[in-house]
Amino acid sequence: MKVTARAFLLKANSKHEVKPVKLVQETLVRSRILKKLSQFKRPILDAVSRLFMPITRQGYASLWNVSLTTCNNSVESQPHFGWFACRYQQKTLAWWRIDRCTLEQLASCYYGSLMTPLSSPLRQPTQSEFRLIKRLFTHVFEILPFEDIDLEELEIELVKSHSPIEASAVWALEFASDSVAPPLQIYMAQELLLRVKDTPNQKPDTDHLAAKLAQWLQQVPIKMKLTLGHQNIPIDSLNKLKVGDILPINLYPKSILTVGTGSLFNASVHSHDGQMVAKLTQDTYHYEDKKIG
Repeated sequence: MKVTARAFLLKANSKHEVKPVKLVQETLVRSRILKKLSQFKRPILDAVSRLFMPITRQGYASLWNVSLTTCNNSVESQPHFGWFACRYQQKTLAWWRIDRCTLEQLASCYYGSLMTPLSSPLRQPTQSEFRLIKRLFTHVFEILPFEDIDLEELEIELVKSHSPIEASAVWALEFASDSVAPPLQIYMAQELLLRVKDTPNQKPDTDHLAAKLAQWLQQVPIKMKLTLGHQNIPIDSLNKLKVGDILPINLYPKSILTVGTGSLFNASVHSHDGQMVAKLTQDTYHYEDKKIG
């Protein structure tokens, strides 16, 4: 198939949006990275939910949904939220946004006591809250496929109000629909996305595929049926049957053990330790083969 490309000359006053080739390449790379990170939605939700378990047990709403989207514009840190920056080797990797009431309750469960005096969540964050935020960042970074990050060297800093947040992508962890708490948000900088491991797609191991398949087929459950007897009745009697009727049954002198439509064994029925059991008496499957031979 022949493909012909056409080029058009754009006028100087045209309103076409023109992007440099380098910017287009960066967009494609970022899309590929975000697609890879999207595979970790459930592990992220589970990891953060485990850390929120102390207040969830007290009746606080649980996390139920997580999403990952791109950030095309700068975001401003609102003063009514707690904003924390995660820095590593003098570079900002990510920002965590959490409402202050949730942060204060969770930190009190982990590091507080009954003797801790009550205080307003609008105050400056305590050391316990800084420790909690670092713990949240650490649990998330342990799950995501980042490389060359020593989690012990992460530094947490408080972001000033109305500061610009230059992020490339954001995780949003939402509470249950009946909760008024705003979602948790994790903003990821371009520096963090560049640390995602670029591992090639692994081919399935086909060396032992036949042996594994044979072993699996040997474990497939088969339904066996043991016929004890039968009774023939006319159709008019069948239509008159009702609950409570007693039917005579002609028992076989030898019960037949079948799989599907093929008989395998003749068997005799006995009682053993209060249970009904069948003793195999004749291999009918191989017996029929010998007769045919």
